[in-house]
Amino acid sequence: MQAVYTQLQTISRRASARSRRTAEPLTLVQHTLLNFIDGTPECRAIDIAGAMRLNRSTVSRQVGDLQAIGLIEVGAVTAEQTSRGQLLTLSKRGRELLDRSIRANHDELERRLSEWSDDEIDDLAAGLERFNADEERSPS
Repeated sequence: MQAVYTQLQTISRRASARSRRTAEPLTLVQHTLLNFIDGTPECRAIDIAGAMRLNRSTVSRQVGDLQAIGLIEVGAVTAEQTSRGQLLTLSKRGRELLDRSIRANHDELERRLSEWSDDEIDDLAAGLERFNADEERSPS
């Protein structure tokens, strides 16, 4: 179990370090939030907090930061929607940077897996899918 934990920790640490490099257009947090907003129609900050199991105030601050640097837009809302939170969408700049970040991540992944066989890549994907599915079923 310790070996698995150590490897997951290494992956996370390296992803964070890689996202801090000047060639990376977004931090890991920015990428994660923008990707969630992009993939979740009518997304609100509370939706992010719930899906990622984060504190609402943390997400609110991060969303505010994304808006302040022009990566997201907060949509106009009706009176009914106001009580449920404002809708979030990517700005044009947010879309461009997310696309660049996705390309950079895919390029790095392709580089790292370039000597793996198709079967090895399929096995890795299946294991990660199972691992993530188990987390999604977890009540915590």
